Amino acid sequence: MSSPLATYGNIPEILQIEQEILKMPQVDLPLMHYLIPGVYVRRMSIPAGTILTGKIHNFESIAILAEGTLRIADNEHAHRISAPHVLVDKPGIKRLGFAETDVTFLTVHSIKNQSIADIENELVSNSFEEFETQLQLLGELP
Repeated sequence: MSSPLATYGNIPEILQIEQEILKMPQVDLPLMHYLIPGVYVRRMSIPAGTILTGKIHNFESIAILAEGTLRIADNEHAHRISAPHVLVDKPGIKRLGFAETDVTFLTVHSIKNQSIADIENELVSNSFEEFETQLQLLGELP
């Protein structure tokens, strides 16, 4: 089954590029996790020259480019951003990025869980089909 959400805006191209990236040697992207009641912050270090895609966000969140310069494309836009830069992400966002320099990127999420595995399952979808199911569960799709 293919979700119509996967055909929106730049998503087909991002998904196609993601498939090509997965065929390449993978870069280690160290993550740090910070938890306080109700809030999860995920910090990712991205080496210069890295091409990557992000997860599909299920809920609104805040993304912070704390260090470096990124070229990013998401569902609707493509642009170059340099730190410091703050974005408010809407649900369903998926990004393609190229790190022009070493980058520190953070995402800030409102959460219910305290386990990293449970948080990951709550906050992101692995496909637009999963995201569509999430929207149905939330009553945001018929």
